[in-house]
Amino acid sequence: MSQVAALYGFEFTMPFSAGGLEFQPLHGEYSRARVLARDSSKHNLTGTVSAPTLSQDQLFQLEAVLSFIEHLEVLVSKPVNDIAAVNKPEDHFELHVVTPGRHNGGGAVLGSDAFGAWRNSRSTFIGLALKHLADAEYCQRTRFNSLLYKSVETFRQRRPFLEISWFLLVSGLEAFCRASLADYTTKNAAVPITSVLKNYGFNVYQDDPANLQRSISTYLHIRNALFHQGDYSTTVRMNDSEVALDCLQYFFNLQMLTSLTVMKAIGFDDGHMNWDCWIDRQLHR
Repeated sequence: MSQVAALYGFEFTMPFSAGGLEFQPLHGEYSRARVLARDSSKHNLTGTVSAPTLSQDQLFQLEAVLSFIEHLEVLVSKPVNDIAAVNKPEDHFELHVVTPGRHNGGGAVLGSDAFGAWRNSRSTFIGLALKHLADAEYCQRTRFNSLLYKSVETFRQRRPFLEISWFLLVSGLEAFCRASLADYTTKNAAVPITSVLKNYGFNVYQDDPANLQRSISTYLHIRNALFHQGDYSTTVRMNDSEVALDCLQYFFNLQMLTSLTVMKAIGFDDGHMNWDCWIDRQLHR
């Protein structure tokens, strides 16, 4: 007997397998699937996921992974013990779930499976992400699960607060980088973060007043201003230069850099990611 759960708000147009799960879309037409998935007023039924058994841990992890891809909250229902729900999900599940609203986290970070270039991008990412989340040793050693969940929580908040989102992103990134290097003693968090990101191939600096977007210290200085002073902007000394920093100016950079780090951490690369999109805002190449 198979268990089937409904997916609400995840865009896909073709059946696929990933992480031992079977995914079946409700609509094969891209325009219809996209409209339903990107609806910010409610969570629409967009397909199903099935397996011989669907544990609560699996469903929790899957919600986070699918939400990460969309950068919008995706919901997974409680499973039913009826394989017929795969072909007729509308007969077994509600067509939509009304919530206080879905907060856009900046747009989906992976391309649609309706287009050849990204045909397997989503399924590949799901498989890799679920594999790493299920690896207790890896998560313990790197805090990868914390990095992913904190990234997702920035837009799953019912009312996103910028300072909370900033803290989630920076703390998740710092914890992951410190754990990956087993470096819990270096006082300046920019040191381990810069080291790990450089190893992943990102063009970053620890401190560079001439290139504040790429300077990890920029994001740490803003975190300190937000939490210790309650200020959205601050002026600091960086390499003997005085620089003004505004969190609104740098939030996109931090959020996208963290998302790209999640991808690097699980070895995802579909050949079309622009790994410098956190700077130039061009997601694909």
